[in-house]
Amino acid sequence: MRLKVCIIIAIFFSLAVLAVASPVDVFIIADAETIVYSRPAAVGGRFMTRYVHSIEKTSVEDDYRIVGERIWSWEERVLSQNAGMPIVTPRNGRLIVDDDWFRFRGGRLFWSELFYRVGNDALGMNELTVFPPSSGYYELFRLMPSKLLRFSVIKAPLFFAFINARGL
Repeated sequence: MRLKVCIIIAIFFSLAVLAVASPVDVFIIADAETIVYSRPAAVGGRFMTRYVHSIEKTSVEDDYRIVGERIWSWEERVLSQNAGMPIVTPRNGRLIVDDDWFRFRGGRLFWSELFYRVGNDALGMNELTVFPPSSGYYELFRLMPSKLLRFSVIKAPLFFAFINARGL
């Protein structure tokens, strides 16, 4: 009986150590001075940036996925194809046209770091949406006007990812 209890305790302890020490992707947003956002990200975790094009004055949405310490461009959506807006289907991608958007999907573009310039309420009106499990909607143009942000993904033990988590 004592051996069974020791085995159960050992299994429980091993599972606890595994859960705390397992490496996870952590989505990080930093400005020049500090990390302003840090949350664990699920494999295939999604976030989206949105801004108003400076000439066309129409919305542009960029949809990203987090996989393997990289930020993958999943889809870019635009309302028109004039004045500096994308018009070419990405290599290894496709253009999907529906009633609302021109969708440029795929292309296999990825980055270990993605730099993102935030405008203000007159130029850009940049927004960020982070989808579950770390959900949030942020008006970056109000929170961090005219900042250059660095989006990145690192691996960290699950315990430290939760301890160091911070939101905008």
